[in-house]
Amino acid sequence: MANLGSEMSQIFSYAEKSDLKLAESAASRALRIISELISHPEMKQRTGEIEILKDIIEDVLAKNHQFKVSKAEMEEYFMPFALRLMSV
Repeated sequence: MANLGSEMSQIFSYAEKSDLKLAESAASRALRIISELISHPEMKQRTGEIEILKDIIEDVLAKNHQFKVSKAEMEEYFMPFALRLMSV
């Protein structure tokens, strides 16, 4: 999840700079991570949560945004995963 958080941060950063090519590249990596997460048996109960993250990725790249999610909110969501990884 920490790796996904890093890619999500990249997506938002590039989108804010209107660098669609790099945002799409980060989104591609994030979607790959999501596919891997969904395939893990221990993540089965979190599938709904992961699907929402996938929807947010697609929304950030869309012209008409359905969600109002900020980079700061995503960083706050992913921070516990990053901290846990750093403590290992």
